[in-house]
Amino acid sequence: MKGCHSRFTILHMRCFNLNVRVLYQGNRSLKRREFTSKSAAALSTLAAPNLLFSPALAALPGTVTWGGAYLLEDKPGIMPYTRSALQMSKNNSPNGTSVNKTLLREIRDTDWTGTGLDLRTGLKKKETRYGMVFGLAAEQVLAAVYLPAADKTQYILRQIGYVTVYDIVDRRIVSCIAVRGRYIESRVGKFDEAILPKLFFNLLADKNNTGSVARFMVEKIKDYPFAEKYQGEYFQVNKVVFVEYAIASAAETGINTDSYGDDTALAVTTAFSEKLQSPIVPYRKTTAINRDMLSEMKIVSTSGDSALNTALPLRPADCGIEITHQGWDFVVTASSTTRNQVTLVTRLTLRCFDKDRGTTFFNQEYYGKQDFLESTNSDMSIARENRLFMLHETIIDRAFAGIKSEKSRGIVFDGEEITARGQKTFIQAAAEDWDMFSAESNLVLERLPRVFGG
Repeated sequence: MKGCHSRFTILHMRCFNLNVRVLYQGNRSLKRREFTSKSAAALSTLAAPNLLFSPALAALPGTVTWGGAYLLEDKPGIMPYTRSALQMSKNNSPNGTSVNKTLLREIRDTDWTGTGLDLRTGLKKKETRYGMVFGLAAEQVLAAVYLPAADKTQYILRQIGYVTVYDIVDRRIVSCIAVRGRYIESRVGKFDEAILPKLFFNLLADKNNTGSVARFMVEKIKDYPFAEKYQGEYFQVNKVVFVEYAIASAAETGINTDSYGDDTALAVTTAFSEKLQSPIVPYRKTTAINRDMLSEMKIVSTSGDSALNTALPLRPADCGIEITHQGWDFVVTASSTTRNQVTLVTRLTLRCFDKDRGTTFFNQEYYGKQDFLESTNSDMSIARENRLFMLHETIIDRAFAGIKSEKSRGIVFDGEEITARGQKTFIQAAAEDWDMFSAESNLVLERLPRVFGG
């Protein structure tokens, strides 16, 4: 493929501020194969994995009790809307019952044999060796704005946590699966912050919501390999790097690189688990409240008969994941008294390496561009940070989907256009050599605790 290197060169450092026409022509000329809207839609849905072992061979030597959902960081001010959602009683919750009772009901009605777990889901007077809990690590409100033209209030929410199986006897964590709830709702009327706890309740417990945690657990996680019969190596997000241009981009956009780095790391962690359908060592934030949890995870069992409220050791990671922000730019191409036409361009690099040997086995760069309309009446700095995060999140999703699936890999290699109301997005891997791109992707798959296609 010709021309790819030159396109990414012109986006380096000083030359981000190019006019939109040149950027768009550069993108269009570099699509390596034809892609359709059908293939773009297919990319967002992963098929259920084929089991490599029968449940009898993979099962843990004992039964597992569901211990409920809880906050990993149980301190005032941390995840306020999630905290309120977890505290809702049957009288004030959206469905007339609590989060944990709702999750327990959904889990009890689900067949978990694909995980290798005999899940008792909180049956009384049954002693078990293993417990299963959902620890919540972060919440995000990426948009909560009144849209006068549409006479609606739009909410875009995220919720991140870990479904964890632990051994009570050996006092260790068996496996962690990172989970991300994604939720968007538009409501008629002006923005009302008081509604957010109920929306986070639904994000946790309502499996009818496409992106809810409950739906993800009963439809996807029930087929994940929790048992340690699959061997392989474990990954963990090691760090997020901002190059000099990215630091300047963050300052211009009003973004704190520490908090944005944590948000990026959590997005990478959950995308890894979701798209590769694999356990992962949890990412721990580097802020003061988490420094004492770099090697341990707090486990709180709130229901069932496997009472536990302590910290258990995390499994050491064999492989590190490093994400590097190369920078971004917002270019205003047209404006009026109420709207701006804006083009956002950004690049980031994803690297996987062996922590003992220090050798890199995956190192790829990805490019994203988005044309959108922005309201001049809103806080543009907050709106742009949220938009940037969602674009980065989408790039990261496509990157890991491309590692797992050759079809998805072809889409991100060729370039993918995603068109939505008021915006158009283009995402592409910077790789010029398809064989090398595929070879590096397969090196990641070969190291996973569960080798796909093996």
